[in-house]
Amino acid sequence: MGLNPLEQLNLVTMAAMAAIFLVTFFVLRKVLFNPLIDVMEKRADKFERARARYQQADALIKQAQEEAARIAAEAAETAERFSADVKRELAGTRESKRALANAEAENILLSGRAEAARIKGTEQSRLKDHLLACSKQTLVKMIPMVDEEALRLVVNRVLTARGAAK
Repeated sequence: MGLNPLEQLNLVTMAAMAAIFLVTFFVLRKVLFNPLIDVMEKRADKFERARARYQQADALIKQAQEEAARIAAEAAETAERFSADVKRELAGTRESKRALANAEAENILLSGRAEAARIKGTEQSRLKDHLLACSKQTLVKMIPMVDEEALRLVVNRVLTARGAAK
């Protein structure tokens, strides 16, 4: 008997090897392969469900982004409209306040002019009286008899000439 395995093969050994292989195959299939295939199928199923959820989430995100863009555009349009309205209102308010201020300034100017005219009249009257008194005192020292009517006429002419010169 030699060491060559092909010389030792006989039908019984081959049948035993085939039986051992089949038993090992069925045992491994039942114990290892079927549970491993089940785990892999479950994992693939989870992966497919996760991919489907991801696609749904991606679609929802895109939809939300589109809605957000639409809302932002709508808000920008509304803000622009409000801004234009506020600018118009401000311009109207500014013009009305300017008109009121102009009217008030005109009233103040008119009252100031009236006050200035009144004060001017009072001061001219005082000046006239003072000029008459001074002229009379000066003339009395030079001339004992002074005609008050003539003096008044001269003072009026001097004041009129002074007013015209200005």
